[in-house]
Amino acid sequence: MNDRSKSFGYRFALLYRLMCTLNSEKMEKLGISTSQIPFLSELFLADGPLTQDQLSKRVVIDKAATARGLMQLEEQGLVTRKVNPANRRQKLVSPTPKARELEADFYMALRSSSNIFVQGFSKDEKEQALSLLDRMMENGKQARYGDQGE
Repeated sequence: MNDRSKSFGYRFALLYRLMCTLNSEKMEKLGISTSQIPFLSELFLADGPLTQDQLSKRVVIDKAATARGLMQLEEQGLVTRKVNPANRRQKLVSPTPKARELEADFYMALRSSSNIFVQGFSKDEKEQALSLLDRMMENGKQARYGDQGE
């Protein structure tokens, strides 16, 4: 193994590409592209509508790409974007009932792909891996957004 393949970045990039490949076919059946997965996932998990800025920070995707992704999801009838009455410069984003109908199949597809990566892991190993990944994500978000992150 060379030095590049020993790095975290190399492994993260490879895992990301593998995950996209494994999810692609399953998500296509739902009419969802792999680039839309992070947006829908965050919206499904949210307690209520999110602003586009909040969503952009949560998925760590720039504002322009977030706007384009949400426009596609809106055209597909999977999200709504409404002006925030408390701040008219903001758009509030919510999943539609059509998206909610896909939610169970969406998460089943993601779980199926995720389970491939942790085959043979004990429950403790899975929890430890998730804990370490969460810490890495927090470190990255702190470096990217400082105290302005969500």
